[in-house]
Amino acid sequence: MSFSSFYERIGAPQLIALILLLVFALQCVWFIEHEPLSAIEGVHIEAGLLQLEGYASANSTQRTALVPLMAGVPARISGAEKHVDEFNNYRMAIRLPFLMVGILLGASLWYVARRLYGDIGAYVALGLYCFSPLAIGCASEVGSAVVGAWGAFGLIFTSIAVAHTLYAPREVVLWNWRRILLLGLSIAICVGAQFSFWIVLVPALLFMLWVGYVRRGAVVVIFVAAGIIALILLSAFYRFRIPTFARALAHADWLEIASREFFSAGMSWLLKTVFLENGLGLLILMLVTVVTFIVWKRTRFFGTAAPLIVSVLLFSMGLRMHFSAFTFFLVALPFLILFMAGVSADLLESRYALLANAVVFGVLIANAMVDVYGLMTLSSRSH
Repeated sequence: MSFSSFYERIGAPQLIALILLLVFALQCVWFIEHEPLSAIEGVHIEAGLLQLEGYASANSTQRTALVPLMAGVPARISGAEKHVDEFNNYRMAIRLPFLMVGILLGASLWYVARRLYGDIGAYVALGLYCFSPLAIGCASEVGSAVVGAWGAFGLIFTSIAVAHTLYAPREVVLWNWRRILLLGLSIAICVGAQFSFWIVLVPALLFMLWVGYVRRGAVVVIFVAAGIIALILLSAFYRFRIPTFARALAHADWLEIASREFFSAGMSWLLKTVFLENGLGLLILMLVTVVTFIVWKRTRFFGTAAPLIVSVLLFSMGLRMHFSAFTFFLVALPFLILFMAGVSADLLESRYALLANAVVFGVLIANAMVDVYGLMTLSSRSH
């Protein structure tokens, strides 16, 4: 391949995205270097190591062994299992798989935003993500949040992509086999990270039925086929023992509802933490884009409505949970960022472009400053 043809494939948008993702990765490395392993991370690591040694299963009623094994495998390869009391010395290797998933989530966010909103929307989405303290913390620690977020994001937009192909005059099911496999893998990652993330299957199926209304029978067949693939992949964590897998599914904690009240105790503090940790800019941009979405018809289309619906669903579920509330908010974050990027892209191309530029880029700069300050504070605390 010549250099010119390579540059046509890897142009300025791709290079800018790579630079932003590199900056994101460097911030995560800084975070990992200065933040010791938490007790919860230690539980995941030990569970993964015990399963690798064959002493116990890392599966639980809340999740499969996916997350513990992602921590246990690098712990074993790096030699950390021989120094149980010194896991912190190996935290870079142990957390590396989650950093890689965080980078893949950022790349997926950029790709979807560019397809939906163009280059400007992709830059806004990736800028918000790469300088989000929550995203950096999520991708720099052992846990189900970043894995579930990537799986959920892939599940929603793979399902929409599959539904769009149903307009082609072909044998729709067999022709889609690659996307069906990808959809099944997304389901397995999402649900495998935490069983309660199955709730994302609901909007995924509804979006498929809405977009692919011309062949709803094919939609159901494709969704069922992807579900079967996901079940096969998930059964691998139970060594393909069908009775054991069936009992695990029967006793799984599919929906952890902490209270019958919609707004549980302590949730105001949690919401404050979620938004203020991202800086005040995120809250301002969210309010601006939501109001714009309501009053300006141009911004109300499927490409912005879909991520907003998923965000509202995940935040609503999080409000009624206790232990998983913060995790659900983190899974909702990429969808919220995508929605804000879509509305921002329309604002930047409107007659209010000057004011929109001031708001959007002011928020991006403010977020970057808050993020850098937080990392520097983290460094001073570690010393």
